[in-house]
Amino acid sequence: MPAADDTGAGWSGIDPAELAALIEPVPGLPSRGHVDILRLDRLHPHISGNKAFKLAGFLPRFRASGRRALLSFGGPYSNHLHALAALGQALNIPVIALVRGYAHLPLTATLQDCQSWGTELVFADKKTYAQRYDPQWQQELAQHYDAFVIPEGGAGDAGEQECRQLAPLCADYDQVWLAVGSGTTALGLAKGLQEQRIDCELVGVNAVADQGERQRAWQQAMPADIRWRLLDDAHLGAFGRTSPELLALIERYDHQHLPLDPVYTAKLLLAFERELVTEPLNARVLLIHSGGLQGRRGYSL
Repeated sequence: MPAADDTGAGWSGIDPAELAALIEPVPGLPSRGHVDILRLDRLHPHISGNKAFKLAGFLPRFRASGRRALLSFGGPYSNHLHALAALGQALNIPVIALVRGYAHLPLTATLQDCQSWGTELVFADKKTYAQRYDPQWQQELAQHYDAFVIPEGGAGDAGEQECRQLAPLCADYDQVWLAVGSGTTALGLAKGLQEQRIDCELVGVNAVADQGERQRAWQQAMPADIRWRLLDDAHLGAFGRTSPELLALIERYDHQHLPLDPVYTAKLLLAFERELVTEPLNARVLLIHSGGLQGRRGYSL
């Protein structure tokens, strides 16, 4: 893995040759079939999970832009902003985080980390933050801060680009499962599978409710020859929402030394275990742990 210390420094990129070392069996599941998990949460202490891949895809464009800083958007517990702040600190790149929230409120642990790594926090109320997808507003921000703007969550084709590196890890599996938010990782992985002619089923677990328009966009963007399905019954009705069942699942896997975050990876395992009840497993399956464990600090776990 890239060398790192507890400050988040030492980022030297993603070494595809070392990713396979992050695959391990999932503990406590039925023995029929075979289920592994790709522990991208162990990629780096802070630039972890799929965020490492998405952000790596934007770096060449930032360098070519000639801009002074990186700017992106997120909530007070944003995994994306946390990873971006750590990346900026590691590479000595100024970062501006446009945060949904209010400056007079106490900083979350996530934002405290960002600030300690040198990120400039700019707060926006809900009405202002709602403009984050507006190209004109993004351009105004870019000019005002002399910054290269990364979409919320690292979404977009640049974010997809490095996610294609995950495809070779899927070659020996019948199914690959991952949680889906913006859909960037899933789309990048699907395009990598197509390019390398790897035949496996890609199963996305929607972690965000009310994504009808975005889901239609995913279906249109997915390569036509990729076997793909999206499960939409594990988000519990809202982004970040938990339930006693979900919290019990997290606690159970904690005891087996597989930490999960409530927003994405716990819902991935929830959906997978539910399917095991109705569909007996007789396949080789790879689950993708997309990181985000820092966000657990926003919950009573």
